[in-house]
Amino acid sequence: MTLTRSTAMGLNGAISTPHYLASAAGLRVLQDGGNALDACIAACAVLGVTWPQMCGVGGDMFVLISRPDGSRPIVLNASGRSGSKATPDFFHAAGHDHAPDRGPFSVVVPGCVHGWNMALERFGTRELRTLLQPAIGFAENGFPASRYLVNAINGGLRVFNDAARDTFAPGGQVPRPGDVVRNPALARTLRRIAQDGPTVMYDGPVGKAVGDFLESVGGHHTADDIAAHSSEWVQPAQIDFDGYEVCAVPPNSQALLHLMALAVLDTLDLGDPQSAQATHLQVEAMKYAFRDQRLIADPTFVDVPVERLTSREHAAEGRAQLQMDRASRPAIGVTAGDTVYLCAADRDGTAVSMIQSLRQSWGSGLMVPEVGVVLNDRGRDFGLEDGDPNQIAPRKRPRHTLSPGMALRDGKPAFVYGTRGGDGQPFTMLQLGCNLMRFGLDPQEALDAPRWSVEPQAAGPAKGDLALEGRFAAEVRVELQAMGHPIVELEDFDFNLGTSCIVQIDQERGVFLAGADPRGDGVALAL
Repeated sequence: MTLTRSTAMGLNGAISTPHYLASAAGLRVLQDGGNALDACIAACAVLGVTWPQMCGVGGDMFVLISRPDGSRPIVLNASGRSGSKATPDFFHAAGHDHAPDRGPFSVVVPGCVHGWNMALERFGTRELRTLLQPAIGFAENGFPASRYLVNAINGGLRVFNDAARDTFAPGGQVPRPGDVVRNPALARTLRRIAQDGPTVMYDGPVGKAVGDFLESVGGHHTADDIAAHSSEWVQPAQIDFDGYEVCAVPPNSQALLHLMALAVLDTLDLGDPQSAQATHLQVEAMKYAFRDQRLIADPTFVDVPVERLTSREHAAEGRAQLQMDRASRPAIGVTAGDTVYLCAADRDGTAVSMIQSLRQSWGSGLMVPEVGVVLNDRGRDFGLEDGDPNQIAPRKRPRHTLSPGMALRDGKPAFVYGTRGGDGQPFTMLQLGCNLMRFGLDPQEALDAPRWSVEPQAAGPAKGDLALEGRFAAEVRVELQAMGHPIVELEDFDFNLGTSCIVQIDQERGVFLAGADPRGDGVALAL
């Protein structure tokens, strides 16, 4: 396989993000003696400026951290909640028979800034005010728009409110690649957070502006709901696969779906990478995992059987149901979405797997006037029907797609990896996990490898066609079709199949290896 770029390698640490300016900001933090968490937060803040369609302080976040003292990895859940008025009756009275994709009803409290601060208080070595400076500079002074941002702005015109349209397409003019984009209102907000602390985003003037705006446009939040936000430390979900202990964030995230599929494949012969056998078994294992998607919801409100779903017995049941040479067709449904994933590791033993998102491209489509913050549409993932574990309720977290991963070997971090892509994340995560741990590919090889998904994603891995990037061999397509998989051909390096990042920590050689997905604007950097 011909690589799109070299794997980044170093002795002191590495970072990978989906935008080169964010990777550079994170690398500078590492070079100045900051740790991997400090670097990721600086980079994440930059991504909220340079990839504003995907993420920002109006979104939420999960972080999976491996600590220098050798203790167990831990997860910070900084995802947001619905408002105090969020009931099915409130939605029905407004004429909604399902949670809307856009607008004020789709918003949850933005948890990102609270999460940054909470993580830094426990594991950081730098202050948030310092780490926000690169992002403030890019928001105020501007940055050249990439083709991905230009395409996103063109697509966002149909959902933008006036504040978003005036910021990203001033005078109705969409920037061209290389044109300078600025968001001075966001620069002021970030500077305020830097100067006065993260509380301004919640029980301060910015939080009040967000809450008052949402209430003014008919949403289910008030300023008090924004002020009441909290994040929490939780234990990761985990399974064993090929001698690795693979960890992911627990519910309310559905990240354990990719763990469940890995566990099903643990003792099976997958054949060669990108073979029909490997692809077929990965698809079928994911179908089995998605059967239980409906059980995943906010554990504060419902009992999610994580131990059973990640047990050896559950995996064995899945293996027993697999048909080695024929596609099955259970009824499953998924939806597409967008996000940013980034990761880093340092020589002191901190490894960070971080994911941050608005949900869909441009989230709710709403920018809070004078604040410059684009609000998420994570609330679109709630249900309204009685009996649905994910049914909306006041101050409840929706089922989440965000799925950062980490693999340990002998109790020490070996890989941090993840991707963007909504409900398609488990598909990509499963392939990355197999590429790294089963097939022994290095990070860039794992990211450059041909990728499969489901097209359209909204139809699910059983109802939709199996979508293969163009670099799969013709005989693989023929063999998969003979097994009963309807095939759709995609272009090489299709953006819709996720933008992923990987850092490998080679404990034996004392080397960090990192890769960045060619399906984005990112680079991996090491030192």
